[in-house]
Amino acid sequence: MERGKEQGMVVMPQQNPLEQLQAKFKEVETSFRGWLAKQSLPVEAAVVTTTSAAQGAAIGAFMGTLTNDVSSSLPTPPQASLDPQAMASLKQAQALSGGPLIQARNFAVMTGVNAGISCVMKRLRGKEDVQSSMVAAFGSGAMFSLVSGMGGPNQIANAATSGLFFALVQGGLFQVIYYLINLSKVTVLYNIWLLTGSVAICT
Repeated sequence: MERGKEQGMVVMPQQNPLEQLQAKFKEVETSFRGWLAKQSLPVEAAVVTTTSAAQGAAIGAFMGTLTNDVSSSLPTPPQASLDPQAMASLKQAQALSGGPLIQARNFAVMTGVNAGISCVMKRLRGKEDVQSSMVAAFGSGAMFSLVSGMGGPNQIANAATSGLFFALVQGGLFQVIYYLINLSKVTVLYNIWLLTGSVAICT
């Protein structure tokens, strides 16, 4: 009787808790993306900007804790003895080497603005290409320059320069990634062609 009970019991295989967590996260992410795609453009842009800014702030805070607060160790000479160009260089060094809060703010602005503009451009143009990527990078670079205080005396010109630099870097990276993806597709197709050719020769 006991043996019959043992045979009737079904032993369920134990799942890895990490795999369960990943599957649950993927399910939540898929449902969130589905909900977001049904929203209007302002709602989608606001949600994407906010979530990306929060992620950027977390990354920036983490990066700020890894690096020492160099800006606090830098001596602040009297502003009267420095010309505007030297003062702008000092502000740039302080903006790039700040503590967790400064880095959180800088990363939040960069990632939030970039994601928000990318979202709007993708919805308006119906595609995500190098032009959309460069426009988003220009906006994030300009906003980063204004928020971080790297601008110096002529903030508008420096914001435009930073935006142009960010756009060129992002455009270049986009093109390199696009080239590598296409190269990998060509390589896969070439390998398939070689494989089918060798099979045809063998038969």
